[in-house]
Amino acid sequence: MVKRPVVAVMAVAVVVAAFASACGQGDDPASGKDGVLTYAIGDEPETFNPGLQDEHTDPVTELVFRGLTRHDKDNRVVPGLARSWQVAPDGKSYTFALRPGVKWQDGRPFTADDVKFTIETVKNAGADSPLSRNFAMVRSVTTPDPATVRLELDRPFAPMLDALSMGMLPKHLLQGRKLTDPVFGRQPVGTGPFTLTTYKPGQYAELTAFDGYYEGRPGLKKIVIKYVPDDSARLIQLRNGEVDAANLAPQQAGKATGHRVEVYPTADYRALMFNMTNPVFADRRVRQAMNHAVDRDAITKSVVLGYGSPAKGPLDTSPYAAAPGFAHDPAKVGELMRSAGYAKNAQGLWAKDGKTVRFELSTFAEDSLRVAILNVAATQLKQQGFDVVPNPRPRDWVRKHWGDLQMFVVGWGTPYDPDSSVYGPFASSQALSKGGSNYGSYANPAADKALEEGRSTLDPAKRKAAYTAFQQALQDDPPFVWIAYLKTINAVPKNLTGPAQRTLGHHGYGFFWNAETWRYN
Repeated sequence: MVKRPVVAVMAVAVVVAAFASACGQGDDPASGKDGVLTYAIGDEPETFNPGLQDEHTDPVTELVFRGLTRHDKDNRVVPGLARSWQVAPDGKSYTFALRPGVKWQDGRPFTADDVKFTIETVKNAGADSPLSRNFAMVRSVTTPDPATVRLELDRPFAPMLDALSMGMLPKHLLQGRKLTDPVFGRQPVGTGPFTLTTYKPGQYAELTAFDGYYEGRPGLKKIVIKYVPDDSARLIQLRNGEVDAANLAPQQAGKATGHRVEVYPTADYRALMFNMTNPVFADRRVRQAMNHAVDRDAITKSVVLGYGSPAKGPLDTSPYAAAPGFAHDPAKVGELMRSAGYAKNAQGLWAKDGKTVRFELSTFAEDSLRVAILNVAATQLKQQGFDVVPNPRPRDWVRKHWGDLQMFVVGWGTPYDPDSSVYGPFASSQALSKGGSNYGSYANPAADKALEEGRSTLDPAKRKAAYTAFQQALQDDPPFVWIAYLKTINAVPKNLTGPAQRTLGHHGYGFFWNAETWRYN
């Protein structure tokens, strides 16, 4: 799964090292002085190459790279490396005027050739790059001059400006090499405000302010992203002063003494993903019944501790929100299961032809919040007659056995164009077997039709209608048991200025969206 984004390296040794480091025994960079911010996070990406990541990005990639476009505090598309653009009325031609004087972090000039190289390379990467789906309709990329890029499309693609927020790649470093080149993935060179100067896998990534950044030198001298998979270890390191800032779990929000706690909304949801290759989930009435069996309000209160809200579907935080959602309704569970031919056996479990609705519910064992959601959801499902076997597994095992998982506590969601939240995980063309992000192998013709309509029209009314139809298709034929949307919690130094609230993405990514403006006062 080397192409996957932000999948943490979670060996036991890393956790042990995190605790040892918390006790002052680690080999760490200077923290909390001379303009240095050290931030602890749980997830470590497999690569810092933006062309190999999915719609979600990690802090290092976010700080090192810039795309033609960016997103502002309201997650609207604004200029990035492109200072302006023109879109043809038919939506099939885009012309970008590049910002003058931009340099790569090795001093080479950024030009239109780099843009052409990036788009063509990612498009041609196929299954190696989840983002190749965003450029499949690009017929040609031309460069009339070093500061102009023109895209010609076979058909309109509504999310194109969003898609071009992906970090541009340096042609002079990657030409003649595969996009999957591991050296560039660990030693990236971008046009962003910070340069990656040191990377110790499983430990930390140290970034230094880039003097040549086109918007001016950042306010901080260094940002260190420290990888600490265990929630408790992150809090220990924060309270010991070993790190200046940290991403916290809900139960830790009140324990970050001496720090300012930043709580941001996100488009990041948790749900129970069905593996649709498992025959036990073939009947949609069983999946509907399981959605009615779960009490989302109770999970939000007892597990998420109020730092979130019950989920109805995959676009609840977007302007296209339209999912009806599933109420907690035991009577409806019984009605649906009996209509599917099931009856309660002597053990109180739903059974048909002597077989119960038996499946293993798993998640990343290192993720305490997901494990807590798993345990409560499993208890609720058992109470309603489903033969659930809860079994959290190590993250490295999950990475090798996605296709073997029967049901999984999954997380997803971006605050950008709706296509970025729903096409990858729900389009049948993106199934895991085809190298995509549809890990549950969900296939629904009605959903596919709506997804294609939503991404191929520029008419806002038609897009809204398409995504409304899409959400209804998922209501009728659910791929997930929806649980909750999360807020993300970060503790930062009280004298750090600059962090600005906006709706963030999966795992709270996007927190560093304006880090070039941060500084200590």
